[in-house]
Amino acid sequence: MLEIHPAIGPDNWLSGGDAIARRAAMRGLFLDYAERPDQLLEDWPEGRALHAEMVVVSGDKLVGTGMLVVDRDRADCPARIWGMAFDPEFRTDFLVFSLEEALLKDGAFEIDHEFIEGADGRLVPNPYADFDSLFSSLPTFEA
Repeated sequence: MLEIHPAIGPDNWLSGGDAIARRAAMRGLFLDYAERPDQLLEDWPEGRALHAEMVVVSGDKLVGTGMLVVDRDRADCPARIWGMAFDPEFRTDFLVFSLEEALLKDGAFEIDHEFIEGADGRLVPNPYADFDSLFSSLPTFEA
């Protein structure tokens, strides 16, 4: 059975075993099977804020990982899903969307952006954004 667990915060998956070996497994999964290989070329910028990090496990086996980060200096969409990777045996679109949703629920409440870049680059509405204020600032048109 697949389970999604936080990798940071209280009672996280990393602290439930050999944290160094588990972190190495997460990094190895990303290096071998990144959803967005272009992210492998990025450095971790000094101003990046980690808002959520999750893993997907099947029993004791790590099968997926991903993060929700904010890069304030990134003009196009500062908040995004980053570092997502899956063991190819387990990767499905449903699992990608499930991990993405878990990351948003866990960390997006702190993010003040209306949209977050999803794992595949599409814009996902921030479930905690104040859309009423966004829509009230749009111009109205009369017929």
